[in-house]
Amino acid sequence: MTTETEPLTVPAGWDTSKVIPGQLVDRDDTEDDIAPGIIEIIQPRTPMTRRAGSAAMVVAAATGRAVGLTARGSWIAGGWFWAGLRSSAYLGYRYVRAHDLQDVLGGMNKGTDWNKVQLARKSRWRFLGWSALGVAGLNLAGWIALVAGAGMTALDYSWAIPPAATGLLAATTMALYGRYRLNAPGIAPGQVVAEQDAMDSDEPFPLSYCVGGEQVIECVSRALAHEGIGTRTIDVLGHRDWGWEIDVVLQGSAPGKVNAAADNLDALFDIKRGGTLIEPDLDSAAHLVLRLVTADPFAHLPRPAVHGPNSLSVRDVAVRGRSMDGAPLELRLRGMSMLIIGKSGSAKTKGALRCIAEVITACRDAIAIEMDPVKGGLREFEGVMAAPPIRGGADCTEWLSRLVKIASARNDVKHNLNMGDLWEPSAKYPVIFAIVDEFIYLPKEAKALAIELLRIGRETGVHLIFAAQESTEDSLGDAIADSVTYRVMLASRAEDIRLTLGTGAAAAGYRPDRLQPAVDDERVYDAGKAFIRGPGYDRPILWKWDRLSRDQVMQAVGDRKAAGRPWFDADSLAAADLLHVIRRDGVTEGASLAGRLDRVEHDDAAIVAQLLRTFEEREAVFLPTNEVLIPALFGLTGADLDSAKLARILQSHAPTVKASRDKWGDSPQVRGWSRAAVEQAAAGLIDPSKARLQAA
Repeated sequence: MTTETEPLTVPAGWDTSKVIPGQLVDRDDTEDDIAPGIIEIIQPRTPMTRRAGSAAMVVAAATGRAVGLTARGSWIAGGWFWAGLRSSAYLGYRYVRAHDLQDVLGGMNKGTDWNKVQLARKSRWRFLGWSALGVAGLNLAGWIALVAGAGMTALDYSWAIPPAATGLLAATTMALYGRYRLNAPGIAPGQVVAEQDAMDSDEPFPLSYCVGGEQVIECVSRALAHEGIGTRTIDVLGHRDWGWEIDVVLQGSAPGKVNAAADNLDALFDIKRGGTLIEPDLDSAAHLVLRLVTADPFAHLPRPAVHGPNSLSVRDVAVRGRSMDGAPLELRLRGMSMLIIGKSGSAKTKGALRCIAEVITACRDAIAIEMDPVKGGLREFEGVMAAPPIRGGADCTEWLSRLVKIASARNDVKHNLNMGDLWEPSAKYPVIFAIVDEFIYLPKEAKALAIELLRIGRETGVHLIFAAQESTEDSLGDAIADSVTYRVMLASRAEDIRLTLGTGAAAAGYRPDRLQPAVDDERVYDAGKAFIRGPGYDRPILWKWDRLSRDQVMQAVGDRKAAGRPWFDADSLAAADLLHVIRRDGVTEGASLAGRLDRVEHDDAAIVAQLLRTFEEREAVFLPTNEVLIPALFGLTGADLDSAKLARILQSHAPTVKASRDKWGDSPQVRGWSRAAVEQAAAGLIDPSKARLQAA
């Protein structure tokens, strides 16, 4: 129980300054919770160190802290400003050089691209010039306002205030931009920044957002996963001038699945149509190389040069283009036959065929003829071809028939000349190339002859190079594509791939259907680009033919005509019974022995030809020597020819023939020659092998 009591009476004289006011509390328990002792009161006082310090020390401490904070802030702000200055300079250079426009165009591949970039550059310099004038005008207006409105004089520092404020604003803006650049080091200046994905997102994003190999790997991984294509590993092989080259090992998928999704991958990567290319590994079914094309691989293809007259042989390798990885497009003419498929505008005539014709007509041991049933063909090579331009279905059929005869007859010529298994080309016995454009417009008979020529001409040096806009079974005939050495596909239809390159070619990466043909001289797109299959060409990689100008070709044709060109060998024409048909000037005659002899390079050919014409004019089967035949030859031989010399001439080419006696006019027995004997001598001149057999 607690009881409050009255305050104690303080005796007189007590010092109550140290008495603590309180009250007495009587608690129920007897335990005393206040320790016994004396309570001493200590008054608060200033610490000794504070009393010992001086005002100078306090000032120094505060000043040092202020200086440190100022220096640190200036260093940070200076770093921001420097980063902003570098990035702004880079962006300014890209702006005035219109690099952003070049990125949109995919490089400057043609004249119109250069013109667009030049116009953009001039426009931007004009904008910068007017902007500079505008800033100067604003500064001038600010100075006038300070003088007129603020009461400042024109000659004091009022003129420096507007440019100082402008500079301060520019420096502040540049420093703030530099702070942004330093806080986002993974984003390059000028790069478009997409909305950031969540950390666990698998959504695809464009290839242009990538600034390094790791981001490219992530981009490819997401795109393939989006199309349901599993991958085991993805590695970047390198960044090329034209884009990225990536090594991919698939998991649970085949390269054909990647090829089937190529159009969708183009959109996911946000690159040009046809920019996703694959090259499967022939030794590993799950391994492929993925090429992502963001710029024209052939933008810097050097200007091609033509070859000198007769500077090549069919045994040589001629380069007439290159691949996207820099490998040369080599033409090996010996034994070469070729099928070229391409849409209108794909450059099969002005690209592929022109390059091939340029190489053939530069060879000293090869000749070419060109035919086109419906168009102009390769008329620019007129004069160095072995025959004038062949046009129309009927003429093309006739010439293909002649070539089949030559290819067949050359088997005997090859044997007689001991050439071996294959035709040995030389200037006297050249290889023959027939170039046929617009093959699908040939008559059915001509297509059958072409197939026959492909099958029998390889060993005897008669080869066919033909081009068409499509490769359907109706247009090319039965299995014609399998009979050629090289198959070239420029921009084509998807259904042409199987018939030209074989089953499974599209799944293996051969996709000429994704190439875009030219529209005109400015919009050339993928003209001249092709996929090739043949000996040495087993990769689905993009190739491009050289683009020879017409002026280059015309200059080369003039030089080659002046140097002289080989022509059909007489032995082959004689064996094919075509000496009277195929003439160097292109004129053909009837099937007379006299006409054939005009093509034989022998001193006796003109004599025998004149004898045959004499028999034809008189419609006789027997003519006397002295009365008719020798006078008919007087213009060729003069007075030196007599009956004995004529007999020796005829018997040198037909050893079994002899002069005979028969009725002539009123004379019952006149010495002369029969028409059959002269024709045998003519046959011996045309085909010397027959004369040798008769002599044996």
